[in-house]
Amino acid sequence: MTTECRGYTMGGFSLVELMISLALGAVLTVGIIQLFAANSDSYNLLQGQSRLQESARFAMSFIGKEVRKAGYRGCFSNSDTLYTTLDPTKLPYEYDLRTSVQAFNASGANWLPSLSVLPSTIGGTDTNVFSTPAGKGVHNGIDTSAIAQGSDVLTVRSMAIAEARLAADMPTSTEAVEVGTPADGLSFGEDELAMIHDCEKGTLFRVTDLAADTPAAGETTIGHDIGDADDTRNTVDRLALVNTYSTDAAVSAIESHTFYIAPGAGLNNAGNTPLSLWRKSGIEAPVELVEGVEDMQVLFGVDSDADTAPNSYVRANEVTDWNKVKTIRVSLVVNSVDDVGGTTTPTQGCAIQDCITGQAYDGLIRRAFTETFQLRN
Repeated sequence: MTTECRGYTMGGFSLVELMISLALGAVLTVGIIQLFAANSDSYNLLQGQSRLQESARFAMSFIGKEVRKAGYRGCFSNSDTLYTTLDPTKLPYEYDLRTSVQAFNASGANWLPSLSVLPSTIGGTDTNVFSTPAGKGVHNGIDTSAIAQGSDVLTVRSMAIAEARLAADMPTSTEAVEVGTPADGLSFGEDELAMIHDCEKGTLFRVTDLAADTPAAGETTIGHDIGDADDTRNTVDRLALVNTYSTDAAVSAIESHTFYIAPGAGLNNAGNTPLSLWRKSGIEAPVELVEGVEDMQVLFGVDSDADTAPNSYVRANEVTDWNKVKTIRVSLVVNSVDDVGGTTTPTQGCAIQDCITGQAYDGLIRRAFTETFQLRN
């Protein structure tokens, strides 16, 4: 079709040509959309893989750091001479340094041994939770009802590396311990438990009061009075009567860390709640450490012939003497948190980890990571 205007000939598209052009454009548009979608899927998959590996590194780092310190008691770490001024049957779980490692093997919907010994808070009710008269520690237990079934629980305990050296000898019975106050202060508070120790022995005791020693600047008086309505108070004065200490001794805080798997606080891109690695430290409230950790299995390397090397790996309920545990093998299953098109089956099954409707998977990718840590103490 042509027209003439002022001596010029003008041309246009025929209907057939126009339809062919539109068809080619549609094909190109579909191709571009498909390319964009493929690139987007690849990007999400790479992001999921990166996040998975990063989460695994962080989780193993958190656990390994505390496992390697388990059982640290200063220069007498290898000694069994550990006393307590408290009733041994009422020593709080968080402070029981007599056992450096304690664990619970998941068996179906239960654990061996039972989780009933853990400091727990369920529905505002505390069980085995240590707290001070000022309220520190109250409601800071673990929600044991939320711990993922089939996943192990691990507790490690040690003495804090920071210490306050004695400023005066303790040759006789006394109600106070004089220490030099570190620049950053003491790492324990009033009514918490601490340990006095030298290279031969150590004693766990409850701090009944703290007071700045005004005659000697930079020193603190630590009280350890006997007797109180609280049944976790000091019941016997063994700091001096049984254990005499001199200025080569020190006082340190006691650390404990319990690791477990439970639902996290956030949502993923599918609106589901991913499982996470949690940690309860001392008498503080539990905190979510790493999102996307959905399972933890722990094995213990036991030295049965006293050559310092493990002869076999067993589960928590099979350990008969925790002092013979030399290594801890931790296996974690970590996922991508977000749905990236994966088709792997959730560790906990679709009843606990929400799957895509009509499918046996949730769109997450997941991998298992295993690392063995040596106990140094």
